[in-house]
Amino acid sequence: MNMKKIAIVILSLSAAVSCNYLDIVPDNVPTMEMTFQTRNSAEKMLYTCYNYVPSTASPWGNPGIGSSDEVWNCAEKTYYYTNESAFRIAKGLQNTNGPYLNYWSGGQGGTNLFVGIRDCNIFLDNVDKVPDMQQSEKERWKAEVKFIKAYLHIWLFQLYGPIPFVDKNIDVDASPEEVKAVREPVDDVVSKIVALLDEAIESGALPEYIRARDTEMGRVTKPAALAIKARLLTYAASPLYNGNTDFAGWKDAEGRNMINPEYDPHKWETARDACKEAIDAAITAGHELYTFDEPVKNISDTTRLELTLRHTLTKKFGDELIWGLGRRNTRDLLGIANAPLSTFHLSNKLSWVKMMHNPTLEIVEEFYTNNGVPIDEDKEYDYEGRYDVINIPHDHAYYADTTARTARLHLFREPRFYAWVGFDNGKWFNMEVPSDKSSYVLHCKSGELAGRSLDNYSVTGFFAKKLVSYELVLTQSTNTGEQCSHYAFPIIRLADLYLLYAECLNECKDSPDNEVYEYIQLVRNKAGLDKETGGLVETWSKYSSDPNKPKTKEGMRDIIQRERMIELAFEGQRFYDLRRWKLAMDYCNRPVRGWSVTESDDSFYTPSYIDFPTFTPKNYFWPIKLDDLYRNNKLQQSYLW
Repeated sequence: MNMKKIAIVILSLSAAVSCNYLDIVPDNVPTMEMTFQTRNSAEKMLYTCYNYVPSTASPWGNPGIGSSDEVWNCAEKTYYYTNESAFRIAKGLQNTNGPYLNYWSGGQGGTNLFVGIRDCNIFLDNVDKVPDMQQSEKERWKAEVKFIKAYLHIWLFQLYGPIPFVDKNIDVDASPEEVKAVREPVDDVVSKIVALLDEAIESGALPEYIRARDTEMGRVTKPAALAIKARLLTYAASPLYNGNTDFAGWKDAEGRNMINPEYDPHKWETARDACKEAIDAAITAGHELYTFDEPVKNISDTTRLELTLRHTLTKKFGDELIWGLGRRNTRDLLGIANAPLSTFHLSNKLSWVKMMHNPTLEIVEEFYTNNGVPIDEDKEYDYEGRYDVINIPHDHAYYADTTARTARLHLFREPRFYAWVGFDNGKWFNMEVPSDKSSYVLHCKSGELAGRSLDNYSVTGFFAKKLVSYELVLTQSTNTGEQCSHYAFPIIRLADLYLLYAECLNECKDSPDNEVYEYIQLVRNKAGLDKETGGLVETWSKYSSDPNKPKTKEGMRDIIQRERMIELAFEGQRFYDLRRWKLAMDYCNRPVRGWSVTESDDSFYTPSYIDFPTFTPKNYFWPIKLDDLYRNNKLQQSYLW
């Protein structure tokens, strides 16, 4: 492999990036030629390709985790936890001089993914040369790297929209003009990524499931490849990319629209079929919605449902997980989301209890009532009095301290709210307590264990309990943090796929039918909803002020979107969903609110403004760094930047 060739490829796509591939090839392999002389060194190169996949669990690197409106964390900069890149994106401070989370040329928390794509191409060009491997193993590795190459393009597509598709590395003899990459229309980019995914899928080399979970979990399977393909096609069918006239002025040098302003309903049909194929493959491979199956004693059915919902995310090898990568940043995420539940926790907060990844009041209000409808639609819920402070009723004994008071907003809510959100005077079960009757109680007012302090604390008064394993035990005699933190953070799981399919089905029909309801109902059933009524249609009819909402295409679209925002809360999907639905201008310009965390009495439950995010149309797509444009005069800046 020629050094000049590698340098040309990098500079054609990005700014000044080192051409020294020794920085990224496997350890103890001095030249690229030697990388493919043995199976062992080639395998290291395979894992190098995997290592380019951005960590979806990283609040610093995944904008879906740290830059969304669903959490807030840097209201005050502290020594213990800062997240300036993601936080500034949320505040509308993205820029062209030094873009935050720059995945085009690297910097400000992002890495140059074109380098990863280049190495995938190197691997694909050379792996057949390895002498001591069976051909079947080579075929599997090639299928995996084709998938990784496609996924790196998908990550860039989600941020930048029109991107160059790098099919092959540029030849060393290419002219200076030939190495200047150009952005391609979204429809072309999606078609090329899908074709690459199809190569991997149709090779027959990807396994149906991972057998050696302890050593291979996270490697790509056929269901994973089909699921990611289905998500990509659903994105491509969505309003941001399909019939978006707001970006009709974005054209390339040849006059082609970078985003097609003409709506194509067939894109939804293609996405629908891809979702169904992915679901069928996942079910065949043994994937299913998770039900808590650990041998935990002395817990009620209420707590068992809570653990079903909580452990879906934090279980090490859950069958609902279709694809996820573990270890990288899951420990960090658990730490910054955790809450101090005892004085011992508080004294150890520097290592495990940072309290700095906090749900906003807007997200808290998004969860349904215990009747399974939005709080502002439920005819039985006192929406106007939701901030009133009342005594906690006795039938909430597994959810909150019934000897205390709290805001009505915390009461009469759906099971996912109690499983995923920590709130003042709410219960927090973990394995430190002998039974759920003695679960910890969270105390969030100023001066209390989980209240405001001089350094790190919840800026909203809420905690993302969903991200914290119930197995995390911090006592004087033991610390299970290392053991329980090594789970694979979901990139896509079965509930996500079900909701994508329901969305596609709804968009393909004039009005929703039982097929549309079926897949969203599976997710709601798992969440413990609609038990009394038998289904969401009946639930809306009985409890909602808009009883016919599920019977119209527009109403069902709203229900599916809200279901995704609840079910996938804190998992990094909302950030991308709001953009593809073209709803970010609404949601991401709302003030960030929480409780009045400086208060030590019931005035704590007064909504307080924390910050004022800004989102304009240009923020739908990341800008390219100006230095990159100077180096490549054929490279077009993102629209409106």
